[in-house]
Amino acid sequence: MRGLVIAALVASALSAAATEPASSNAPPGEVLLTDSLGRAVHVPTNELPRELLPPGGLSRQIPVPTRGAQMPEAVQQRVQQSRESAGELQWFPATQPRMMPYLASNDEYGNTAIRPGALIPFTPLDQFPQQAKYWLSEIGLRYSLKQTATFVSMSDVMQGADTLGFYTFDFAGKWAVIDSVGTAGWITFQVEEQSGLGAAGTFQDAGSNLGTTADPTGFYSSHNGWRIPELGWQQSLCDGELVIVAGMISQGNYFDANSYANDGRGQFMNAALIDTMVMPLPHFNFAANIQWQPVNEWYAMVGSSVGNASDGETPWTDLSSKDWTVLGETGYAPDNFLGMGPGIYRVQPFLAASGGWTQGGLGLNFQQQLGKQSPLGWFGRYGFGGAHVANGAKEQIGTGFAWRGPFEHLLVGRQSNDYLGVGFVWSQPAATTKPVIHENECVLETTYAMQLTPTTKLQPDLQVLWNPTFNPAASAVVFQLQLDLAW
Repeated sequence: MRGLVIAALVASALSAAATEPASSNAPPGEVLLTDSLGRAVHVPTNELPRELLPPGGLSRQIPVPTRGAQMPEAVQQRVQQSRESAGELQWFPATQPRMMPYLASNDEYGNTAIRPGALIPFTPLDQFPQQAKYWLSEIGLRYSLKQTATFVSMSDVMQGADTLGFYTFDFAGKWAVIDSVGTAGWITFQVEEQSGLGAAGTFQDAGSNLGTTADPTGFYSSHNGWRIPELGWQQSLCDGELVIVAGMISQGNYFDANSYANDGRGQFMNAALIDTMVMPLPHFNFAANIQWQPVNEWYAMVGSSVGNASDGETPWTDLSSKDWTVLGETGYAPDNFLGMGPGIYRVQPFLAASGGWTQGGLGLNFQQQLGKQSPLGWFGRYGFGGAHVANGAKEQIGTGFAWRGPFEHLLVGRQSNDYLGVGFVWSQPAATTKPVIHENECVLETTYAMQLTPTTKLQPDLQVLWNPTFNPAASAVVFQLQLDLAW
């Protein structure tokens, strides 16, 4: 039923494409948006339909931040301007907390759903989620609501079906409670739901059916149903240079970010190109972390989790001092690295205990724009760690290139926000009770996310796998077609 509802929404959006959007008669000004690589895009108000403009003016309009990137300077200036008219003490403030640029991108969601460069500039379905975000941000609630419907077809499966379908729902938010001089506090939360579309999707997943270390549909879980990965409190101090978060925390929401490869809803879909599979990134457990950015070009984070709860379980399930992790990350984020433009270079040590083993490891996570004005970016991850505490792989390389708008102006003469990615993964499995057939698994992925409407992407994805870890087959091919709704 849910799949039929989504199909109906898509059909409605496409049929509305022929409708000419009402032009804005707003005073001159610019809406700030972000492109698929996280850079600021200035859009004059008269180029957008009035249904997508903030009803209270532009002073508090903040675009979607991109995890793993510095908040663009234009967005920082707008946040600062919106705070100048605010009082010294605010409850449920409409203004974003002041934070340093890397922390602001990781710890906030903005209040703008729309993205630039859509193939279909406006549909009625864009208006309602956008206006809801503007309205709720006036009482301090800023959030990300993402939904996907995905069709997966696989060759050479080891077990189960070779075609699967899934629906996912991901609602993550920050609800600002208090903002005072130099400090602010807010609730952080995340709610997820996953359902199989069809009988096979209810009980199976692509990684298990193919017998791989790196799951081709990496942001899916083996647990269908509702779950809460995060519910905690965040506090910024020292005028936003320091941010502390504690409660039931999903550490993957803060560590190992990368603006070119970190989101299966619109970027690479293979698990190893979303996050490292070496560094453990616990969720559903009690945790705390401290984020510090004293200057624009440097930041550091340290976090710790305790317990062994799994998907959908409460943090006190299997709570034990024998299961814990300590994570670190230090990042160098220059605005112009060797004349190529902005880049971020991260070092990630960790120590963890699990099943009676205490082991450590190290991760590296890099991203670099390839030219000051270039639409191309490179990313790379490498990690190694103890086989008994690693997050699925004891050693792994993931690298590739991302390209914003590869067909810009070539097809329909439009400013494109499309995302083209080509990535490669090499993995060696962590300790496992299953028989390992291939020690060295490799994956080549090509994905293309088309900005169909301001809030919708259509994403075909092709992966070729060699030597799947637990599968006797020498190779396999995976094709996916995904609809991404970002509200």
